[in-house]
Amino acid sequence: MNKKFFQYLISAFLVAALLTGCDKKLDINPRQSLDASQAFASIPSTEAAINSVYARLKASSMYGRDMFVIPEAMGDLIFSNGRGNRFTNENANNPAAGSTTNHMINWSDAYRAINEANLVLDNMNSVPGVTATLLARWEGELKFLRALLYFDLVKAYAYIPTYSVPGQERGGVVLSTTGFNNSAIAISYFPSRATTAAVYAQIMSDLNRAAVVLTSSNKGVYFASKLSALALGSRVALYEGNFVRADSFATAAIATAGIGSLASTTNYVSGWRAVTNSESIFEVRFATPQEVIGSIAVTLHGALNNFGSAANLGQTSSTANGGFGPLVPNAKLLAALGISTVPAPSTTNLGFGTTTIPVITKSADVRNQLFELGTVASGGRWIECTKFIGKSGSPGLDNIPVLRWAELYLNRAEARAKIGGIANETNAWADLNTLRSNRIVGFVAGAQLSGQPLIDEILKQRYLEFTYEGQRYFDMKRNGLAISKVLPAVNLPATDFRYNARIPLGEVDGNANLIQNFGY
Repeated sequence: MNKKFFQYLISAFLVAALLTGCDKKLDINPRQSLDASQAFASIPSTEAAINSVYARLKASSMYGRDMFVIPEAMGDLIFSNGRGNRFTNENANNPAAGSTTNHMINWSDAYRAINEANLVLDNMNSVPGVTATLLARWEGELKFLRALLYFDLVKAYAYIPTYSVPGQERGGVVLSTTGFNNSAIAISYFPSRATTAAVYAQIMSDLNRAAVVLTSSNKGVYFASKLSALALGSRVALYEGNFVRADSFATAAIATAGIGSLASTTNYVSGWRAVTNSESIFEVRFATPQEVIGSIAVTLHGALNNFGSAANLGQTSSTANGGFGPLVPNAKLLAALGISTVPAPSTTNLGFGTTTIPVITKSADVRNQLFELGTVASGGRWIECTKFIGKSGSPGLDNIPVLRWAELYLNRAEARAKIGGIANETNAWADLNTLRSNRIVGFVAGAQLSGQPLIDEILKQRYLEFTYEGQRYFDMKRNGLAISKVLPAVNLPATDFRYNARIPLGEVDGNANLIQNFGY
């Protein structure tokens, strides 16, 4: 690990330090091998250095694609139809095939971003003319970003605290809160994996601090804020198994106005068509078409590649749409969404013939309005997701919503249901119904659920809400649920080692301190 680890740590720093206006347009590319003294020579150059960390989230190996695409392919709701031979190994949960299989987030790219954040935190106090107000904002944004990066790493490469397998636990990930820009120091560094508990403690420490020093909205949805720190804290605490803390963070977030709001049945779909989703708390911004090469929008949802006019959205049958998407909803997801077709799709591949135009019937759940029939000249048709269909007339140009308001209610509902007791379950039921009444036209709650049936319904609403947003796989992992798929035929027990990503071989070679995950 030693050589590769510090090749990416040092070569990453830093950014085009003299760029201006970067706080408004996150369309810069991080530059390499720029002397740290230049990066911290002024307030604008330091702002540019911070924007470099934001910009790294746009990589296809991170939120540009893999953090959403690969977990979806590996979960139990998506079918790889084989087009372009893309994501077929991931869909089969095969860790031996393909360099990206089961990685979900690129180890090297994540640590590049973490090192940049650490370097700015280490040096920002020496920036000429810096004020206490600026230092507080910089610290809050960087600690939010570092927390997000470490959370994504540890949930992919390690067991989640709420479910682990005795005898297969190998710890968390490498934990470093000091930046490296000196090769002489770096080359002698052979780190080991911190405990999972230590990584989560660092994440929560960063988020607690960010929530204190940032304002409610800060600079808006494309930047860290008090609200985004609280929202992410509610998710992290849920994974950690600290359900009282998850309840507290979610409650505080819901009480924090400033960015977005929970969408209703009347504006849910339009939120996904807007430049910025009205429900977003934190988005990764894609400002120019050049940034989306290899992005989630281009490679995951085929309906957008040759999609028809906006007038076609929400239709029940189609000849105008086009699509070449490799990952499509499977039968389980279609049924849960309330989508049915006449004729029914092929039971062997869930597709339709090239001349077959089925009539599509949908339930009152508005989330199914983001699923349409794609068509191509040959090769068949599938129902495809259109969450990421392009904005401003640019196919594939979409922001990526990392945190949305719906999650606050679902996080709090799950936390309260798992704490248990009549009062908590009643409050969990109320949160669940707040979400469902804003997603299902004419929703009627029915008799209150309790115990495991209540938790099961919350988890179902989570996958209906966040399908194609990379959460289902981790919800299954943290709850100890087996993955069972018909297409392809996969039965992955919760104890299977493939639930944890393989640390890249180049990182463990040469560093006896870094232990590979069990089974690889």
